[in-house]
Amino acid sequence: MSDTMSGRPLPADRWRSVTVPVLVGSGDAGAPHMLTGARELAALAEKFTLHVFPGQDPNIASDLLAPVLTGFFTTGEQA
Repeated sequence: MSDTMSGRPLPADRWRSVTVPVLVGSGDAGAPHMLTGARELAALAEKFTLHVFPGQDPNIASDLLAPVLTGFFTTGEQA
């Protein structure tokens, strides 16, 4: 984590080989750098999708997380 938490831009080539859809999730009530990192990661590839959980910190409530994961893994869409 130390290299990616330094404030420098994420190395885009690190995720270039990922060819499957990826769901990147983050709450918006945690430390600002967590949401910034999630947004930066999601922006690196077309198949990366960001879902922000309003009012959640890094410990996202399971009742909010479950429908998003179910939708993503069954239909490729967010709930």
